[in-house]
Amino acid sequence: MSEANVPAIIGEQEAGRAATVRRAINKLVAATNSSTFDLMDLFHEAKSKNYYSGWGFESFSKYAKSLAIKYTKAYYLVKIKENMVAAGLLERAEYEPVGLTKLRIISRLKPDTEYKGTPVSLLIRELTLKAGQMSPEEVQYEVDSIMGLTEDESMVWVNIKVKKLARENVIKPAFEKAKKHLGTGPADEEGQHPDATDGRALEMICANFLADPNFDIPVPVELSDEEKAEIENPTPEDDTEDQ
Repeated sequence: MSEANVPAIIGEQEAGRAATVRRAINKLVAATNSSTFDLMDLFHEAKSKNYYSGWGFESFSKYAKSLAIKYTKAYYLVKIKENMVAAGLLERAEYEPVGLTKLRIISRLKPDTEYKGTPVSLLIRELTLKAGQMSPEEVQYEVDSIMGLTEDESMVWVNIKVKKLARENVIKPAFEKAKKHLGTGPADEEGQHPDATDGRALEMICANFLADPNFDIPVPVELSDEEKAEIENPTPEDDTEDQ
């Protein structure tokens, strides 16, 4: 084999490996997305057809809590599918490309309500079909506007970085303690009362901290030159009053 042919062979090998890697990545990405949406379809079918009753559960919520998955994930996957069905978006190809992040935001809308005389189900359809060209923040703003959560009532994210030890030993236990005092939230569609959110717990912790006078630091008072002079050199009348 001549040296001239070596680079060509190496180039072909690298190109072949690159193609293999790309196919593998695409397959994994597709599998991850499809499995989540497959799970969504199955959850929705189980809930809408009351399969969970035959499995020995009083409600879908109790069934979801028995799974090795966060209850909130099962709940929002069902909500997404319910909203898509209500909006007449029956084919996954119409909403799957939007992505779970944006669809989860949209799932907060209630399709059986109205907004300025327009059925929210129509707004869900319109927003979903254009959400692919929007950022999550833009989708969030539209959802907040429809729900009347604008200005001070709008929802925002608070992203902070902490040590793992602090998260496990301080923050999580504090959140759980606060949630016990807050109790459960309003009943959902199945009559279940969800626990207070982390955001609500954080709000309570911060409010209690601000209300505790033990953490108030006296603000130093700036004195004028004349006031300082009076303190350092009291007048005879001041001396008489002190006696």
